[in-house]
Amino acid sequence: MFLSGRLETSGEGVTHTVEQPDIDALVRRNRELEQLEQDHRRMELIFKQQAHKLQERMKEINCLYGISKIQEQTGLSLEEIFQQVVNIIPPSWQYPEITCAQLLINDQSFRTENYKNTFWKQQAEIIAYGEPIGILTVCYLEKQPDMDEGPFLAEERSLINAIAELLGRTSKRKKAEAELRESRRKLKEQNQQLKEKNIALREVMNQLREEKVDLESRVLANVENMLLPLVKKLEDRGSNLDKEYLQLLEENIVQLTSSFGTKISRLHQRLTPRENEICNMIRTGLSSKEIGKMLNLSYRSVETYRNHIRKKLGITNKKINLTSYLSGL
Repeated sequence: MFLSGRLETSGEGVTHTVEQPDIDALVRRNRELEQLEQDHRRMELIFKQQAHKLQERMKEINCLYGISKIQEQTGLSLEEIFQQVVNIIPPSWQYPEITCAQLLINDQSFRTENYKNTFWKQQAEIIAYGEPIGILTVCYLEKQPDMDEGPFLAEERSLINAIAELLGRTSKRKKAEAELRESRRKLKEQNQQLKEKNIALREVMNQLREEKVDLESRVLANVENMLLPLVKKLEDRGSNLDKEYLQLLEENIVQLTSSFGTKISRLHQRLTPRENEICNMIRTGLSSKEIGKMLNLSYRSVETYRNHIRKKLGITNKKINLTSYLSGL
């Protein structure tokens, strides 16, 4: 105890000493205690504020985590994702019991059951491919004290912006997935159509081969049964010159069904019509003199044609008989 002095008293021959307290010291001590109490209350208030902020941040983290879990679910349509995201928004705001939310996106509306458009709201645009495709709205159903943005916290502004960004990315991803599925479906259909066309083409080709064989058979029959007998009759009635032409005609008719006609036609672009005609005569064994007589050409002209033909066939300066070469085609 703080003392200020001593007070002596006497009675019946006995002396007593009484100590008096130091009033100033007691006042100072009282003030110190009051200050400590104020500091304690202030620290307690700060602690509560920090705990409240931490609780709000935890709600925000849980909200974003919940959205990521929704996005991970397989089999959900884009509409189902949007509705589930809207439903988990209110518990993440400062006053969940009076919070409602609405998402307008792609000409569709998704909202909480208690949604009501009020004066106390926050909004954020949904952006995809650089263009706004919707808007997210969070409302309070009752007036609350003013904070950073009306009754809303600055962190709630950051949260609604983050949710809007996630919704934009989700919309893009789902659209890309839908386009990919559609492309795969069309590709599968095209592959099936291509297989069917290949089958049909093979059937047509088989039919064409059969028709070709049938046509060749009919041509052979007509040549043997109709054309050749007529040529024979003409040979019996004509002059010597006529017979030579008729023999050549007969041999050409026979060659219609041989490979020479096909092979010589491949050279048609390099040989002139006259050279083609002379090639055909040389192949039948006619001499230059005989060819000149039939075509009314001089022997020298026929020889010149023969040289041109050898050059175009690539057998110039080679010891290759032109008649044998043409007969081998």
